[in-house]
Order: sequence, then C-alpha cells, then structure tokens
Amino acid sequence: MGKIRIVVADDHRLFREGLRRLLELESDLEIVGEAKDGAEAVDLILSADPDIVLLDINMPRMDGGQVIKRLHGANIHTKFVAITAYDDEEHLANLSALGINGYILKSSSMPDLLAAVRAVYSGESYVDPKVAGKLLSSFQKHREENDVMQMLTEREKEVLFWLSQGFSNLEISNKMVLSEKTVKNHVSHLLKKLNLKDRTQAAVLAWRMGLVQNDTASPVEYQQ
Repeated sequence: MGKIRIVVADDHRLFREGLRRLLELESDLEIVGEAKDGAEAVDLILSADPDIVLLDINMPRMDGGQVIKRLHGANIHTKFVAITAYDDEEHLANLSALGINGYILKSSSMPDLLAAVRAVYSGESYVDPKVAGKLLSSFQKHREENDVMQMLTEREKEVLFWLSQGFSNLEISNKMVLSEKTVKNHVSHLLKKLNLKDRTQAAVLAWRMGLVQNDTASPVEYQQ
C-alpha cells in the first residue's frame, strides 16, 4: 500500500512547516507540497493531485471555500480536511456544504489530526471530537427535532441527506434519478415542514440529527 500523499495549505509559515515536520515522522504519510495562499493551493493541487489537502479556511488570495469551489469539476481525486479555529455548528455546516471531508480544529492534538487524515483517506468523514461533542450536546437539547423529522417523507429525508453532503439540486437529481425541478420541490417542501430558512440551516439540522456523513451509507440512517 502506497503512502498517503498530502498537501499542506496554510498562510502561517511556522504552523505549516511545523505540521510538515510532524507529519513526515509518520511512515504512511508523504508531504508532496506546501501552499501559503489559496491561489497557490489551487495550482499545487491541480499539478500534484494529492490524496489529502490539509486546508486552512482563512487564507489570502482565495480562502479555503473558494479553493474548493475553484476545483469543483476538476479531474482530481483529492479530499479535503479543513483546519480552522471555528467550532460553531453553522460554520461546520457551511464547510460540509462545500464538500469538506474532514473538520479539525487548530487547537486539536496531533493524534486527532492523524485520525482525520487516515479516516478521510479511507473514505470516511471526520469531525473533530471537540466539535462532535458540541453537536451531541446540541442534539440532546433539541430532541424534539426528532419528532419534526418524522414529518418528512422518505424522499425528502433522502434529499436532506444529499443536501447535507454539499450536493446541488442538479447533482441530487442525478443521484436520485429525478428531475431537477422535482428535487427543487422536495427541498422547498422539507424547508417549509422543518420551518427552516435555507439549505445551510437544513445542513445544521442534519448534523444535529446524526445524519450519516458517509455517502455510501443508507441516506436515511439517523440516530434515535
């Protein structure tokens, strides 16, 4: 089995170099490049096609979200682990909607970062334990939302699942073999039923309810 090829994208040189030295101590990891800003990250990712990008969300010349949007549709197999100081639910949901595969805090430990890299490389999603704990706490505080979820049809639950993975209406329509208009109607109906304003709020609710983050799993598998 080959090594996991990694690009580190962060505008803080000391953080970037320190991270590289620590990662290079792992026998299954290989650093194939570093980027100090978003534009440089895009060029490096397109040329190196790494397995994993450790992506600082706040960077000059293009932030982490813009990097992912710019690479959308590119012929690469790269997965992204966001490195951020923000641990609120809305921030997490926004990153998920962009297509982030992993979420790690800058205050987290090296074992957590390594766990994130290896989990995402293996095809799983990863949420920093500190954030996961907050989401679980939020879930406990909003148990009534479980009853609200029962208002959704199975189709609407499936649409919510794909929506939480960051897919557009067109992409969801392709996955569910439905027309884009039908998907749009499902999104509109589920937002109305759940009394939500937009897709971001729907993604937050999906995280709260324990919606499975691995798109190979059952789209309607919830924690009860």
